[in-house]
Amino acid sequence: MDYEVKDIKTDIIDASNQVPVVIDFWAEWCGPCRTLGPVIEKLAGEAKGRWKLVKVNVDHPENQHLAQQFQIRGIPAVRMIYQGKLLGEFSGALPESEIKKWLANHLPEAPEPEEGPEELLELAMKQGDRTAALEMAKRIHNEEPGKDEHHVRLALLLLPVGLEDASRLMASLHQPEKFEMERNVLATVEHLKQIAGGEVNLPDTPGAKLYREGAMSFFEEHFEEAADRWIQVLMTDRSLDDDGARKACTALFTLLGDHHPVTDAFRRRFSMALYA
Repeated sequence: MDYEVKDIKTDIIDASNQVPVVIDFWAEWCGPCRTLGPVIEKLAGEAKGRWKLVKVNVDHPENQHLAQQFQIRGIPAVRMIYQGKLLGEFSGALPESEIKKWLANHLPEAPEPEEGPEELLELAMKQGDRTAALEMAKRIHNEEPGKDEHHVRLALLLLPVGLEDASRLMASLHQPEKFEMERNVLATVEHLKQIAGGEVNLPDTPGAKLYREGAMSFFEEHFEEAADRWIQVLMTDRSLDDDGARKACTALFTLLGDHHPVTDAFRRRFSMALYA
């Protein structure tokens, strides 16, 4: 890679407003310069944009004014500048280990990378914050409309209250066969809506009452109550509504995500009831 300065304003002044610029003042006749050059160029290649190397041949007339500005008395001489300030300097052909220490001591701390909507969505899900996750999912969906993955993710976060909108999103998938599990969740939620509304005939049993109460709690977003009632049904009447309590719990845990407090609190109990 060619690190030689081409334009002082562009390569050094403007660039140093964005990243630290390390300037290597050198000349072809200088033996120590030829020793230092490959080492500092290697480190610049490994810097991944953290800092920029610019080499300045002091024998070129157009560079002599710059050398005078930095008060270069001997070469090789290295200066680090950033946003109008001199951050560090050294002279002579230092070994690689010493240059690394010099860089570590003088480079400003790297800024924390800004978290994008995908990272914020993942963080919200890990924290069990479906409200924040929904806002991020809406933002991602609006910025990149038409992607099946975004439709599905937003649909699950809209459930259960936003059932109609979720159903429309799932109906618009280009490749619905890739999302069989999520479509099964939606079908279960649609069925639970009918259960909660009394549109499905159930036997007059304590288990059926608990099952319907769980569905009603689910649509009120009282997820803990819903999980508790469905697991009770699972333990006493697996056959009710064609194993409806198991399907309801599975749908609930899927749309809440693995890190939601309700999932954490009830998944083990669900597994024990399932295989009791």
